[in-house]
Amino acid sequence: MKQALLFVALLGLPAQLAAQASTSVSADAVVVTTGMTITTLQDLNFGTVIKGVATTLQPTAATAGAWQVTGSSNAFVIISFTLPTLLTNIQALPGSTMPIAFNATSARWNRATNNAAAGTPFDPATGAVGRFGPPPNPNMYIWLGGTVNPAAAAKPGIYQATVVVSLLYQ
Repeated sequence: MKQALLFVALLGLPAQLAAQASTSVSADAVVVTTGMTITTLQDLNFGTVIKGVATTLQPTAATAGAWQVTGSSNAFVIISFTLPTLLTNIQALPGSTMPIAFNATSARWNRATNNAAAGTPFDPATGAVGRFGPPPNPNMYIWLGGTVNPAAAAKPGIYQATVVVSLLYQ
């Protein structure tokens, strides 16, 4: 009898006390990777050098190689270089070359700001991990210096080689 009274008592409760409701939403995220745009801002230019005298150009110099890269905001990238070991005289007979070298601080990168002095130094031979700037400025800047060492018997002329900078989303 007590069970029947309890059942009857529960049936008499207002509906709002006996009802329960819940709902849910989904959590969604879309991961996108945009392409990168690399723009050369400045060729690596040692200018006029003297025979037999090594000339070093810091990555903070106005004539250092410089690139601007635009990509996905806040994304990390692996920066790597294909570096020459010789510059070739394009005005002299074949075989006229000049050594070029890079050291542990010959390159720099900076997030969002075109300021080499504030950049993070790195060895271009081993590369580095860099990061694009936050919105609305998803840029990265890279600079490269080095050392040329013309022989005392170097032929006069313009010496050139190609430096390749590559970036890969991490």
